[in-house]
Amino acid sequence: MKLDLRKLYAFKKLEIDTDLDLSKVDYQKLNIRKINRMHVKGLVKVNYEDNIELDLDIDGEIVMPCAITLEDVLVPINTHIEEEILENTLKDDFYLDLLDILWENVILEVPIRVTKEGAKLESQKGNGWEIVSE
Repeated sequence: MKLDLRKLYAFKKLEIDTDLDLSKVDYQKLNIRKINRMHVKGLVKVNYEDNIELDLDIDGEIVMPCAITLEDVLVPINTHIEEEILENTLKDDFYLDLLDILWENVILEVPIRVTKEGAKLESQKGNGWEIVSE
């Protein structure tokens, strides 16, 4: 998701209300099976020091495997971003790519593991092993 910096500095603020395309992000290492949808809404503005301020909300859903049954579990993602980007740290003079910043904040909301509601271990003993206590 790229923002035109010339347009941003001319208008001093831009409202964002769009779906986020995370298809090019490698999320398999995070135990995420699928990203259903991500929506970004908020304001990007230039402050009095010509730094860029982000005030964005991200809402979406991801699919993760259940830690017990390995069935798909739908996990809601809701996060708020307030961040300031210094003008002298911009790599490109014409565009600001927000994808990395947005993805970092989504990753922080991903749980380590999830369990499906009502999931139970089907077998508590097997060939050469058994669960002694829970």
